[in-house]
Amino acid sequence: MLFEALQLGATRSDITNDVKSGHCTLLDQPQRDPETGERLAKQQRIDPPVELPQSEQQNPSGDGASVPTIASVESSVPNSEPSSVQGCQTEKSEKKSPLQEVDLSFAKLDGKPIKFVKRTMGEARRLLSPEGLAEAEKSGYKFCLKDKENLSKWLVQLKDLNPDGKLAADLQKHNLDAQIDLELILPDAFPMEPPFARVVYPQLRGGYVFERGGICFEPLTVKGWVPSMTLPALAIAIKGIFDYGEVRVAGVGDKATRTVKHYTEEGARKDHSVISAAHRGGVRPSVTFFLLSTISY
Repeated sequence: MLFEALQLGATRSDITNDVKSGHCTLLDQPQRDPETGERLAKQQRIDPPVELPQSEQQNPSGDGASVPTIASVESSVPNSEPSSVQGCQTEKSEKKSPLQEVDLSFAKLDGKPIKFVKRTMGEARRLLSPEGLAEAEKSGYKFCLKDKENLSKWLVQLKDLNPDGKLAADLQKHNLDAQIDLELILPDAFPMEPPFARVVYPQLRGGYVFERGGICFEPLTVKGWVPSMTLPALAIAIKGIFDYGEVRVAGVGDKATRTVKHYTEEGARKDHSVISAAHRGGVRPSVTFFLLSTISY
């Protein structure tokens, strides 16, 4: 080495002559501090291990050849553990969102508020997806879309009722299917305003179910509604008050069509208007029921 040779007493002319005569060869020398003579670390270019945007990128030399990415290098090494970045990419690419599998192109939502459109589309995708249907089966409810024009009207079947409850016993006594049919209608102000809900079949009484199918339940009122409540959560909550309340079967109506003659949307909305007014005024539900029971239908 040049520096070591000079330290051992050789002159620069001696080194030059030896090089010319072929006795030694000068190699690329490391840089040294000019004052102390200490060897400096050789600078090397180290590229940061960043994720490349594509699986292959064009060679900067412009010869058209491609250079491997981190992912392609890792995949070529047997038994190699994938990096955390690659693991996230794999999980994201393999995981299919069930919401994307539901075709809602039939819905006509022109003129509807943007909040209504976003929320109802989200609710419909969840309810009609394979995962949503499986969850409904497990939780004891089923949603069927009745209005494909704007996704605002649903038939809800409440199943798997409390076998020890009075309602389940009444259904069995009248030889009826062990389920309750409801109708949910979403207003244009949804989700800032609650859905309208009514009993469709069979005819019920007690437990704050009123003469024309209206349901006295605070989450169904503007005062008690929480915009973050989903439609499945609402169905489960209503199922709870039917399961463990004093709801009884009052009539079987038409078994073939599963309808009750005087259970109409108009009649249930009249029930609901009285219920909502009572809640706004702070009247307890028991008092509301008494007031409604005295109304002549």
